Amino acid sequence: MNWQQDMTIVDGRLYAGDRWLGNFSSHSAAMAGIQIMRNGGSDFELAEDDRDLLAAIDADEE
Repeated sequence: MNWQQDMTIVDGRLYAGDRWLGNFSSHSAAMAGIQIMRNGGSDFELAEDDRDLLAAIDADEE
């Protein structure tokens, strides 16, 4: 996944352009996830489901 591309968050739903990537537990969790993946850092503040979603999105090659 190219984490540097423009992304949109609507509530907890994350989009890259018009492509839906997944639903985070909250808007702030989605924001934190993007920041973690763009800048490195710790994901300790994210729930396990949010960490799993980040991993699945990151593995996506499309």
